[in-house]
Amino acid sequence: MKPKTPSKSSRFGNPTALDVEAPFFGATVQEWDTAFTGDMDKTLAEIKLRASSSPKRNASKAVTSDLASAAGKRLANAK
Repeated sequence: MKPKTPSKSSRFGNPTALDVEAPFFGATVQEWDTAFTGDMDKTLAEIKLRASSSPKRNASKAVTSDLASAAGKRLANAK
């Protein structure tokens, strides 16, 4: 007997985008999005700002010998 091959479903063939005001399990899509992602745009902007204003890492003064330090020292000496 041959095993049955699953038939192709058109269920995922035409995905649709939900409107932010569309009801979904008792809340709007926008409320679900906020619950899952929080204020991610603001958080990412804060992280980017902190990273750009933080002191830069100096591989030549690194106390530990990790991969990033070793690579940084080799690149500094290669110039």
